[in-house]
Amino acid sequence: MIHLHRLQGQGSIYLIRHGESEGYAQRIIKGRLDLSLSSRGRRQADKTGRWLKTKGIQALLSSPLARAAQTAEIIGRHCGLDSVSTLPELIELDTGIFSGLSPDQAKQRFPEAWRRFQTRSWGGVPGAERNRSLLKRANAFWNRVFTLVGGGARNIAAVTHTGIMQWIIKSTLGHRRWLPLVAVEHCGIYMLRYQVEADRFYCSWDLMNFTAP
Repeated sequence: MIHLHRLQGQGSIYLIRHGESEGYAQRIIKGRLDLSLSSRGRRQADKTGRWLKTKGIQALLSSPLARAAQTAEIIGRHCGLDSVSTLPELIELDTGIFSGLSPDQAKQRFPEAWRRFQTRSWGGVPGAERNRSLLKRANAFWNRVFTLVGGGARNIAAVTHTGIMQWIIKSTLGHRRWLPLVAVEHCGIYMLRYQVEADRFYCSWDLMNFTAP
């Protein structure tokens, strides 16, 4: 479990999925394929940035993949931030032999792997990233957050992907299995609000899969 006691003062951590990418309409299993935002995805990122503009964001992190980096760039402009910090640990999980295929194609080409996928999630897919690696990356993300908070940043946003978001959230709860999953829409926001002081420790997931209107 992540030791959220390492946070200081009071503030909020925002986890944000990227906007819709160009491969979404074809239902491609993207994994680490580096696809750009679609026009709809850019509109989603713009709405998210406008909503975050009033939240006092002091630091913005992003996955290196284009769909996340472009989302973060749009958000950063609205929040008046000069730069976005790329964090390799925020990259999407490797989806192994299913990468670049639609679900129907994956099922037809790799029926046994698809059957295992239904019960073991990505743990049953050859070449896919394993839970231990995902949890290690989630820990690295939180260590980066703790460093930023220690340096004075209180409101931090990170743009990432559905797969690794699962583990960033689960790591705060001490959960080490894929199931159950948490829902994450395009530009869906999870917000952790915290207050950590000498006489008080409070952390709460106040927003779950919220999308800006």
